[in-house]
Amino acid sequence: MKWATNPYLILFLIAVSLGFPFCKSTDSITNSTKEKNVSPSAIETKQNIPLTKELRLTYHAVWVAKENFELTQSTSLFGTGNQYKIQLPDGQPFLWLRLSSTDRENQSQFRYFFKDETQNPDVSYFVWGQKKCSVQVYRMDSGEFYLRWEGIHNGFLLVFESSTKNSDPPKELAKSFHALILGSLETY
Repeated sequence: MKWATNPYLILFLIAVSLGFPFCKSTDSITNSTKEKNVSPSAIETKQNIPLTKELRLTYHAVWVAKENFELTQSTSLFGTGNQYKIQLPDGQPFLWLRLSSTDRENQSQFRYFFKDETQNPDVSYFVWGQKKCSVQVYRMDSGEFYLRWEGIHNGFLLVFESSTKNSDPPKELAKSFHALILGSLETY
C-alpha cells in the first residue's frame, strides 16, 4: 500500500525546521536588545562574588572551602582516589594544602609530600566524629614545619598536608591545622 503524503505538510515541516519568521516569537528579539544594554559594572560585580568550591575526595567525603582558593593541581590516585593541591590566600597561617584520598588496597603505596625516615614527628591525636585522626608535625630543613593530618573514613585514607613558617609549638600548630581541616571537610 502506498502512503499518501500531503505536500503542504512537507512544506510546513521544512519551514519550521528552517525557522521562518512566521514561526518565531518577537520576545527573543526584545530580550536580545535588553541583554546588549547591560552595564559593565553589573557584569564585574557578578564576577567578584566568591563561588562555593567543592573538591570530591571520595564518594563520602568532600572538601568545601570556606575561603577562596586557587586549584593548582588535580590528579587521580590509583583510579580510586583523588589528589588536589590548592593555594590559599595570603595572610593565612597555611598558604597551601594538598588533599589526598586513597582506598585501603593502595595505602601502602601512598606518597607523602614530605617524608623523613630519620626524624620522629610530634604526633597529636584528635577525636573526629566517632573515630580518631592524627596530626604529625615535622621540622623541615628550611625551618618550616610540615603538617600531615590523617584519618580513615569508609575504608579510604584521607590525608591533608601543608607547611607553615609559624613558630608556635607543634601541639598548637596541630590544633590549628585540625581546626582548619574540620572546618571544610564534610563526610556522610
